[in-house]
Amino acid sequence: MISVVIITKDSAKRLGRCLELLTDAPEVVVADTGSSDDTPQIAKSFGAKVCHIPWTQDFAEARTRAQQHARYELVMRLDDDELLRSPQGFSEVLALARSTPDGICMKRTQPSGESDMLLRVYSRKAWCWHYPVHEVLRSKFGQRLRVVDTNASWIEHRPSMRTRNYADMMLPHMGRYSDDPYMSYMHLKELLQEQRWAEALQAFRRYNNTTGGYHWHRSQADIFHGEILRGIGKPTEALAVLTDPALASTRAEALHLAVEIAVDLGMNPLAVDNLRQKARALRMPLETGMSGNPQVPYVIDRTKYVDPA
Repeated sequence: MISVVIITKDSAKRLGRCLELLTDAPEVVVADTGSSDDTPQIAKSFGAKVCHIPWTQDFAEARTRAQQHARYELVMRLDDDELLRSPQGFSEVLALARSTPDGICMKRTQPSGESDMLLRVYSRKAWCWHYPVHEVLRSKFGQRLRVVDTNASWIEHRPSMRTRNYADMMLPHMGRYSDDPYMSYMHLKELLQEQRWAEALQAFRRYNNTTGGYHWHRSQADIFHGEILRGIGKPTEALAVLTDPALASTRAEALHLAVEIAVDLGMNPLAVDNLRQKARALRMPLETGMSGNPQVPYVIDRTKYVDPA
């Protein structure tokens, strides 16, 4: 059996759509972190078990607290803006869980058509939550995962407006994670998305001082560096970063951004077209996704894609 666990706050306008697709789940736990609307009442109307947990600016802690209210050892994590699109309903999830007791990854699609793979069903005894923001599950015992059919979308993501500022949430925790490349990278990413250029530049330098972490995050941070330099009015320096051979030979995204900057700078059209041709010749890496989460190769064999600290 599986307990679906959802943490939420002020989701009265969207929670019902998520829950109506879970009516055949053995148990649904909705953990409310301080709603001021009718979220708890709506959850109860769909037969969900509602609990109230304190919000401590830490998603990993919230998910850990929430799953403590679940009846079953196996948990399926969903967010209130995600919809389960299993063709045969929850019975298909249960069938997979019977053959894979430790963890199942499922494909999630975004409105843009992009997709990512996340660990969705897991044993509470085998996995634990880490990081206050952009939280991830880490295996306690080194399990390898069975990945559900990657050609089918099981989860549909309909992103809602954030009620919390992630970059600011991360700040109080950065001292504790000062040497952690994942946390430093995610803080950089959040600052960049908010176009807080000066802070993002500091975050990039802090991330560069860490060791280890995902290979892909290293090259992505260099692309972020180019975006930051462009944002603070240094397009020539940004172009130099993005066309550096070590980056430009592997990341098409760097060259696509370089093309934009080259056009803005009024560069020779032949030089601009040369950048375009180089970008088209490169494949997009498998690891990417709009969410910034580790993608299929990472979750299947993390050791292959992580540098030693």
